[in-house]
Amino acid sequence: MDDMFNKKEFVPQYRVSLVEQLTEFLTTNIVAGHLKGGERLVENELQRKFGISRAPIRESLRILERNGLVVTVPRKGSFVRKIEQKDIEENFPIRSYLESFAARLATAHLTPEDIEGMEFALARMTDVARSNDFNSYLKYHSNFHKIFIYASKNNTLIGLVELLRSQMIWFRVSYLYVQENYEYALQVHRQILDLFIKREAEQVEALVKEHILTALDHFLDFLSNKTDCHDLEQQ
Repeated sequence: MDDMFNKKEFVPQYRVSLVEQLTEFLTTNIVAGHLKGGERLVENELQRKFGISRAPIRESLRILERNGLVVTVPRKGSFVRKIEQKDIEENFPIRSYLESFAARLATAHLTPEDIEGMEFALARMTDVARSNDFNSYLKYHSNFHKIFIYASKNNTLIGLVELLRSQMIWFRVSYLYVQENYEYALQVHRQILDLFIKREAEQVEALVKEHILTALDHFLDFLSNKTDCHDLEQQ
């Protein structure tokens, strides 16, 4: 199992719970493809590698399963979830409606600090994408969206959108896709931010929806150039 992970070592930081740290570490390795779809996550091997008890490992695996990154098979164990085209086709249209609605609601609540935070996130997205640091790109991209999603002030909506965005199909495919399409993505996010600044609720709702559905089309085109979806797991 040692060869599955990236070169960055897992070092516990005790001001953050072990469960949170391990969940973030495993998520990063799944997203970046260091842990492949179908790969088994063996508790005693994780315990040996990280030098921690089984309790935080089991809790972390439960969180990863809830987030759609891991599947647990009775009497067989936990496995990294494989990406299926059906998952992508189901996730993106639903998210396009919910996230665009969150954008519409957010226009009435965004503060100057929110706008400043989105400007900063977009600037960092630009910098790290052009230096091919796509792990950091996805982090700042997520921050950009979280600001207006939370500014919707609708907790039910926030929970649904966050669940859809936390699933493996969003992160794993985005990691591969954005390397080829970041210039387009940066341009669209600039337009979205400008509409937020102008408080154009209808226009920003339409653009966010269009952006997500366009990303769906691009993802499907991306997949059509693979033998099948499982080729993604070989990247």
